[in-house]
Amino acid sequence: MQLRLIPQSLMARTALVLLFALTASQLVSIALFRYYSREPRVQLAAIGFVGQLKTIRAALEIIPPEQQREFVQRLREERGMRIFRIRDEEPMTVAPDIPALRAARERLREAFGGESDIFIRTRPQKPGAPPVLITRLPLRDGAVYVVFQRSRIVEQDFTYAWIGWGVFGAVIALAGALFLMWRVNRPLKALQVAAQELGRGNSPPPVTEIGPSEVRSLAVAFNQMRDDLQRLDRERATFLAGVSHDLRTPLARLRLAVEMLPADQTTRSDIEGDIADINGVIDQFMDFARDESTEIIEHTDLNRLAESVVERAKRAGLGVTLETGAPVSLPLRRQAIKRVLGNLLDNAVKHAKPPLVVRIGQQTGGEVVLSVLDRGGGIAPHDVARLKKPFTRLDSSRAGASGGGLGLAIVERIAKLHGASFELLPRDGGGTEARLTFPTR
Repeated sequence: MQLRLIPQSLMARTALVLLFALTASQLVSIALFRYYSREPRVQLAAIGFVGQLKTIRAALEIIPPEQQREFVQRLREERGMRIFRIRDEEPMTVAPDIPALRAARERLREAFGGESDIFIRTRPQKPGAPPVLITRLPLRDGAVYVVFQRSRIVEQDFTYAWIGWGVFGAVIALAGALFLMWRVNRPLKALQVAAQELGRGNSPPPVTEIGPSEVRSLAVAFNQMRDDLQRLDRERATFLAGVSHDLRTPLARLRLAVEMLPADQTTRSDIEGDIADINGVIDQFMDFARDESTEIIEHTDLNRLAESVVERAKRAGLGVTLETGAPVSLPLRRQAIKRVLGNLLDNAVKHAKPPLVVRIGQQTGGEVVLSVLDRGGGIAPHDVARLKKPFTRLDSSRAGASGGGLGLAIVERIAKLHGASFELLPRDGGGTEARLTFPTR
């Protein structure tokens, strides 16, 4: 359960780590600021305020009474502090015990006695008026109240400003980090797509070798691997084509020798069948080695192309029927599609039961579907992907059957070359449907 809370992508994990680091950094910064900066400033504000009160008391004690009114007026205008004689009816209460006021109280009591304190008015203030505090200032002939603005000893609360700055800094840092991670992830994403294409048997273009040095090295290694795989495929195809070509001549001599053997008809037929099987395997090797991408693409009526293949199969003695609908014109490599139909029919004849059906139709989305249907034992879903690979055969249904295991691999390759999908599906009533779906746009 805990692992599910951790993001899976590199970008999300990087963002989470950065967010945690920035949050911790901001909290530590605020704590250090409060400890090393706020407390000294609070003490300095308290010392300065008490020093002003001492100056005011000294002035009130030495200034003649007729000049005190002018002094008090100037003090109000210049310092924003008001002084008035104590009246019993003044409603006040002790100010809250916060760090700034606590420091001021301590300084007041050191300077003016243990009874000195800071008060607030209990009656409501005028709307918009700044908050004020009151302290009692003892004189030789009595005492006065000094009313001063709260900001003189209580600094403005910058908590929300710090939070806002922290959030803003985190957003900027995250945006920069995500941009950098996007620049890193872009070549990695291209590598992922290319690797998936390569794993499906396609030949993706080389990936762009950009990004940090590690990512560039990975791209270089991938491109080298891609080139090596393509070279191995070309070498394998060349080898198969060469071997197949070299086997043609001895097979022709064997066929001629069989005709001249003084053997009975049954033995001769068996040998001719074996030669035909070997020749069929060679044909598959040649088809597998052939590069269909060099064939010319032409707009072709798929119905007429399938009709020619089915007619030829009928002449060879196959029990196959053709089901078509409206004419369908597609950009196709004609010989490649003929090889597809030939391989599917040959595969169905060897490993299934008649009747065989070649069906051409269109789906609701406009795709054209070419299907070869049989009444064999069917193919298990978990065997479908394996059978599309070269040199692969079903153990149970193909025991004793001839073939190189290349027919479906060739069909899969030609289907991808045309942008089509190739599926082996169970047929209603038993059997298999080999379906190719061609896009129309």
